Parts: sequence; structure tokens; C-alpha cells
Amino acid sequence: RRVHGDFVSQEEKRMDTKKIEAVVGEIFDKDVLPSLMEYCKIPNISPSYDPSWESNGLLDKAVYHIASWIESQKLVGCKVKVLKEPKRTHMIVAVIEATPGKKEEKTVLMYAHCDKMPPVTAQWRKGLGPYTPVIEGDRLYARGAADDGYGTYAIIECIKVCQQLGIPHDRIVVTIEACEESGSADIAYYYEQIKEIIQTPSLLVIMDSGCGDYERLWITTSLRGNLRCDFSVKVIKEGVHSGDAGGIVPETFTILRNILDRIDDPKTGEVIDTFQVKIPEKRKKEIEEAGMILGEKIWGRFPFLPGVHPMADINDKKKAPADLLLNRTWKASMAVTGAEGLPKLQDAGNALRAETAVRISVRIPPSLDPVKAKEDLKILITKDPPYGAKIDIKDLTVGAGMACKEMAPALETTIKEASNYFYGKDPISVSYTHLTLPTSDLVQIPVVAVSFKK
Repeated sequence: RRVHGDFVSQEEKRMDTKKIEAVVGEIFDKDVLPSLMEYCKIPNISPSYDPSWESNGLLDKAVYHIASWIESQKLVGCKVKVLKEPKRTHMIVAVIEATPGKKEEKTVLMYAHCDKMPPVTAQWRKGLGPYTPVIEGDRLYARGAADDGYGTYAIIECIKVCQQLGIPHDRIVVTIEACEESGSADIAYYYEQIKEIIQTPSLLVIMDSGCGDYERLWITTSLRGNLRCDFSVKVIKEGVHSGDAGGIVPETFTILRNILDRIDDPKTGEVIDTFQVKIPEKRKKEIEEAGMILGEKIWGRFPFLPGVHPMADINDKKKAPADLLLNRTWKASMAVTGAEGLPKLQDAGNALRAETAVRISVRIPPSLDPVKAKEDLKILITKDPPYGAKIDIKDLTVGAGMACKEMAPALETTIKEASNYFYGKDPISVSYTHLTLPTSDLVQIPVVAVSFKK
């Protein structure tokens, strides 16, 4: 009724929200939570991190667990199918037909993924583990519950609530992929296979996003892309004694540092202009607004050690939040996420090592040309290495970013009304998330990446 402009009194509003919350809570406790916890027990690591994924059956188990659960919800007009082809991961496709008799029927495409990143097991505190789900207070601790196990359950629960309460909905196509954490290598292939099912969606909703708080609806307007590169620096055929070779044979770690310094400033961490873009003024204003709301929460949620501060002047309470949000949404950043060739300290002798290898992750701005960025990074790493060292790029991949176009006025109005209806506050449009998704680049339609309160 709100969407179509009908008047809703405050009393009706209170009754509607209470009824919806009651149904949501019942479905969540009875149907969602038990199945989600079972899913969390499955160590279905994304293919890039599990070489045996095709033979160990763990991805199969997770995919069919989710597909079976969708079928068990008995949504009206719902058909579920699992797509799987040799050497490719799975995709779950669920089609829910529009409410019978609904006028101006459109198709909404909804997306989530079910593969998981490998856990840092050693950092789980006593009593918790990645595949032993535990509820403490109002939080569920387990690998994959938030990224992105909840996504499928949230989508299906929303549709089920609509059907139980007689709220009409459009035709909905749900796609759940199984290799998002590995770069979504198969999604374009499967989307091509099901293009007749997807048709021409009027809206894409991505259920793999973050939010700043649970006090309003958060809309993701951009996502950074990601360059991932594995490369090695080698100078000699085998390790030699540092007392004999030191000062004669160049040190590979020193050369590696030199190459990394080409990408970002070693003092500030600021990435070079090659990987930066001009930030739209509208996005700057949105980020400033979000910064004023969140304040110190932006950096306070990270486990900083005493005396360590984030990459901004936090004494400036007004400017620091916006600066840090800009850093994580529209500016490039680099991290070394893995290394090889370095022995453990207890195993390190006086040898000058022959080789050092690293994996770097360069987050690139939403609107940066990913193809050019990939080529630029390759040149930076390989051109004119110190001492003529041998640089070997073992793997270089790129995931494109996403910058939303202007929202249609009707959609913007609907989202604003929904946020005020349930939260009593306007929504916030900002990329409050860390992810990189290919879906929005494959389907050129309005995108809303959302994060919901339970």
C-alpha cells in the first residue's frame, strides 16, 4: 500500500510491523536457524582454497542442503533446480512465480553465494570453532553464517512472509552460486545458460553486503574491484651462506620491498595515482553523512593494539570518519596476504635465500577500468627489476568494481519509505561493505545491495 501511495495510519503501521516481525521471528526460529546451523557445520571451502573440492563432496553437500531446504519451505509457485557441469561449480536456481493476478508483473533477480573462505582456525577462542556453530546472546558464531550463508535464507524467508501475509510479489529468480570467494569463474557461464529464465529483470538484489548499524536500511551504491597477484623474486639457483654471499648476492626480500613500494607509499600506505579515480561529489556527500552517523564505530570495531591508530587523524572527529570511509570505498589499497620462501624463525639459519614469493591484494576503485589496471600492475611488478632479478608472475586475476547509476525516483522513494516504515529513519546510501561481486556487471539493471536486521 505504501508503494502505491495509499494512506496508512500510524495505528495500521504499528499493527503491520508487529505482525510482520512476529511472522519473521517465528519462521526464523523454526525454519531458518536450525538449517543455517547445519549448513555452518559443512567445511565447503571455495574451490581456490580447496584443490579437492570436486572429489571430497563438501560443496555438493552444502549446495544440496540449501536446495533441499528451499524446497521444504513449499513456497507457492516455486521450482528449484541445481545446475552442475563438469569442471564447474554449482548454481542453485529457484524461480518463484508472481502472485496470481498481480498487475504489471516484473522479474526481480536475487543473488547470494554458499561457498566459504578458509578459516583462521587458531584465532577462534576456546569453545568456538569454524564448523561448530554456537549461539551466544543474539550472535551465531560459525564460518560462513554471515558470508554468505544467511543470504539464501533471508531471500526465501522474505518471500515466505509475503505469501503468508498476503502481500503480492513479482516474479522472483533466485541464483545461488558456489565460487564467489574464488572470483565467480562460473557465474557468467550459468547466467548465459539461464538467460531465458532470468529474462529482463527490473531489479537485482544482492544479499552479500554489510551495514554500519542496525538502526536503518543501508544501501550499497558501489563496490571496489580487486586485483590479486602471486609473484616471486629469484636471484640464484639455491640458497647460500649469508656470511659468504652477503653484500655480493642481492637479497630477494629487499628487491620485493622495492617492487611493492612502486604500488603504494611505504610511509603512508597510499596507493599511486595509477589506481585512483575522481570520486563523484554525490558519493562524497553520502559518505560524509554516513561518517557523521557512525563516528568512531568505523574504526572501533577492529582489534587495534594499544597505541595503534587507523590511517587518518582521529583527533579530527568530523573529518576522520569520512576520510576512512572514503579509503575503504573509493580509494585503492594494497595488502600482502600471503608469502612463501620464508622459513619459520626456529628454522631460519644464516642462509641467503634464493627466492621470495608473495600474494598481494589490491582493492581498486569502483569505476576504475579493470583490464587496464591489470596490465598496469603487471608492468609495475615486472619492469626493470633491481639487479636484473627474475620476476615470475604465477597468477594475476582481477574482479571489476561496481558503481551504481542513479536510482529511479520510484525505487528511491520506495526504499526511503521502507526504511522509515520499519526503522523510523531515512536509509543511508554508501558502500559499507568489503566485497567484490561480478553479478551487477553481468546484468545491467538497477542494483540494491542490502543488509537487513534479523
